[in-house]
Amino acid sequence: MLNLDRYIIDDGRHLPQIVIDEDASTAAGAARYRSGCACGRMLSLPPGTHENALNVYLAHIDAQTGPAKGPEWLPVGVRVALLALVMVIAWGACFVAGQIVAHHQDLTGASAVAVRGGSDLAGLALAFGLMVAARRYIAPTRA
Repeated sequence: MLNLDRYIIDDGRHLPQIVIDEDASTAAGAARYRSGCACGRMLSLPPGTHENALNVYLAHIDAQTGPAKGPEWLPVGVRVALLALVMVIAWGACFVAGQIVAHHQDLTGASAVAVRGGSDLAGLALAFGLMVAARRYIAPTRA
């Protein structure tokens, strides 16, 4: 049995679609399988055995994914930890900026809550935007 590596293929675009081809199965007298991919860009090959269909799908995945672009000397776990640290620092900087603005402007009531809440939301947006931007340097990507 082939091992479908979920870390490589689980990006939502490359999900396997292994189906029995009814016409080829009737003609051959045995089940014939055809493989497909959710991305819609996989070559259509003649139906074959279940293992052949999986091999064709895995070859398509190998062609669509590539290694992480981050430095090879830095393990993936360390890159993820550094990203989490930078995300917390970005959110913390926005949080502190909101507190400073509310204090220096002598804001009270709803206006202080709005400034502090807005700075929290801006910090979260900045942190998660950073995560999306840095994804290709941390995990394997599509080629």
